[in-house]
Amino acid sequence: MSSRQAPVQRRSRERLELILAAAEELLAQGGVEALTTRSLAAHTGIPVASIYRYFDNRDAIIAAYLDRELQEIEAAQTAALLALDRLTFRTISEASALAHMRHHQQHPEGVPVWFGGRLNAAVVERVRTLDARLAASFQAAVRSSGMLEGVPDFVAELLVRLFDRMFEFVFLAERTPAEQEEIVLAYVDMISTYMETFATPTGITGISPDEFVRRLRAAAPDAIDAEASDRAPASRDGARKRARQRTGAAQARSGGGKPRRSTPQRQPRQKRT
Repeated sequence: MSSRQAPVQRRSRERLELILAAAEELLAQGGVEALTTRSLAAHTGIPVASIYRYFDNRDAIIAAYLDRELQEIEAAQTAALLALDRLTFRTISEASALAHMRHHQQHPEGVPVWFGGRLNAAVVERVRTLDARLAASFQAAVRSSGMLEGVPDFVAELLVRLFDRMFEFVFLAERTPAEQEEIVLAYVDMISTYMETFATPTGITGISPDEFVRRLRAAAPDAIDAEASDRAPASRDGARKRARQRTGAAQARSGGGKPRRSTPQRQPRQKRT
């Protein structure tokens, strides 16, 4: 379930971007089941055999899409942390959770994949990857910042699992952005109230972003990339725009007419009890 070697030539890179942009549109229109190599070929005008030059199978395409999502989410969270005046466990949790929420609000095409595709192996693997990264980041932050002490070993994984389930609850029912934010902030308050029982004076008064980054890099050099938080989303957005323009041209050449607009798949409203 892996992608082929990354292309070197410009034309090959552009074709890869075209495939991934089309995959994003198909996922938005019909979820994981709508994405097949045949539907990609019909959507892009690229032969199925050529798609297999870049990806072993459908799961590898889904994995590549989710890898980009992971990078964008992590970049958004890093930018949110660096914008804070003071970092405490509570402010870190709130900024990270809201950045994660806003990414999904701005990219609703990914919601059916992240939260409605949990039976797909590629989705399950990437969710586990994200959970592992978040838990590792939490542990590194706790060790390096001096904000908490005496935290049980199981807490990092537990918090991350709860974080994931909270976002399932937020996005798998039709809610307004204000309702979504209310739920996220309630979750942050609950976990912060518990974690503050382990807080040191630094954990209550906080430290500056520069000091936090310095300490975190000393403990885990690869844990945070401030420059990536600025450059990654913009470069990927530009690539998506170019690739979607090429998708429309390919469809027009193949007689497919105008490209279909990407419409997020809405889940039916759940009854409240």
